[in-house]
Amino acid sequence: MKRVTVLGAGLVVKPLVDYLLERPDIELHLATINIERARRLVDGRPNAVALEVNARDEAAIVHLVEDSHCVISLLPADQHVNIARKCLDARVPLITTSYVSPEMRTLHDRAVERGVLLLNEIGLDPGIDHMSAVQIVREIESQGGRVRSFFSYCGALPAPESASNPWRYKFAWSPKGVVVAARNPVRYVEAGEVIERDFPDYFNDPRPVSVPGVGHLEVYPNRDSQHYMSLYGLERAETFMRGTLRYRGWCRTWRALHRLGLLDLEERDWTGVRWCDWVNDHLPPESGDLIPRLARFLGLGEDDDVIARLEWLGLASDRRVGDIVGTPVDVLARRLERKLVYEPGERDMVVLEHHFEYERLDGTPGVRTSRLLMFGDAGDDSALAQTVSLPAAIACTMLLDGQVSMTGVRIPTDPRLAASVLSALADRGIRLVDV
Repeated sequence: MKRVTVLGAGLVVKPLVDYLLERPDIELHLATINIERARRLVDGRPNAVALEVNARDEAAIVHLVEDSHCVISLLPADQHVNIARKCLDARVPLITTSYVSPEMRTLHDRAVERGVLLLNEIGLDPGIDHMSAVQIVREIESQGGRVRSFFSYCGALPAPESASNPWRYKFAWSPKGVVVAARNPVRYVEAGEVIERDFPDYFNDPRPVSVPGVGHLEVYPNRDSQHYMSLYGLERAETFMRGTLRYRGWCRTWRALHRLGLLDLEERDWTGVRWCDWVNDHLPPESGDLIPRLARFLGLGEDDDVIARLEWLGLASDRRVGDIVGTPVDVLARRLERKLVYEPGERDMVVLEHHFEYERLDGTPGVRTSRLLMFGDAGDDSALAQTVSLPAAIACTMLLDGQVSMTGVRIPTDPRLAASVLSALADRGIRLVDV
């Protein structure tokens, strides 16, 4: 038996657990502080056990890692580096679906020295986007073509009929992750020029897109796109941008949240504070009803969709923020988590599109668009859960079977690894198709 330790039992873990336990030679340890959920996920499965473990319990983590053939961390991203160090000490490979942090990157040389693979960014975005892009680039180049422009975007959203609140968004993963990600600076290349923009400037001009069967959406830049140009083999591309996909109006709303101070990172005690007091603290001191004053402060009409979203969220209410100590980001994430929820029977949706413009061998221009559009029942087997966790599970089985020889801190841009994972996903109906 080969033991796989999975750290975390959050919203995306079930498809991974199901996939790994299809193998009778795998013994799975699901370790989490949410022990009741973990027990439900492994109930009745003889090769699986749920363990109540706090990831900050150093001794417990060392014991789990040392007894494993592979570790998969689905914990918050800021905990991965500590887990990675334990894996290096024990010479055990680690898989995560999170972006490679600067701290993780510093472990590369030691991982190579110890012959250990720390494989990150193998989920949906990042993950399937990397692997499918690399595969298409190789196909174009194998025919003598050269990619001149790459524009890619991805979003996990409610299906159109389930986008029933004013925000047209619901959470199938960590709300705080969404809020924190909205603050990242971005960098991309457009028409040969490197563009660097800070939060919230890049929310000013989202790009409109339309997806058949879904409708009108908008895209804003996602993190540091330029970093991936060499990893995709597209150093000579004149345009290279990865983006995040949302229903229209998202970016205008986040600009308003920023201006109201709800995305600040200064910690304070919120005991006794009401939402309307918080808003009032950011408005010019004047008399009158809160909503008209809020609209004037933001330079919007009272009937604007942004005002409707903020009012629906409860920012003008007498309700108390909560007896917590934390940053405005923490408070906002908790509020969003309570309000932007999937109801029973609703569907989520994953959209991933790549757009390539390239020059053929004979010099004529070519265009290729490839799309993944997947719907799922919101919950443990949502489209997001499947597309995030299955790539990690597939990579884990490849490692256990000796099909992966890489070491160091890596992401899944190796063509052979990408092809194998994408093939296994396609067998389960998860694939990009040319449109």
